[in-house]
Amino acid sequence: MTKRIRTLKVDGKDIDTIGIPIHWGYEGVAKKGFIANTLTPFVGDANTQTPEFKAFLVNVEKV
Repeated sequence: MTKRIRTLKVDGKDIDTIGIPIHWGYEGVAKKGFIANTLTPFVGDANTQTPEFKAFLVNVEKV
């Protein structure tokens, strides 16, 4: 989380936005970076494979 994105207030609850970098190079040392794309749901156009969205809910807990 970052201070650059403000916390939302929804029905009296604080909702934070979490960002995960998803754009790394296709080949080479950056290849390991594809993991963020595997976390998001694959929903999109069947012909172009354009994602419908790259959003999902997470539950972050302090350990």
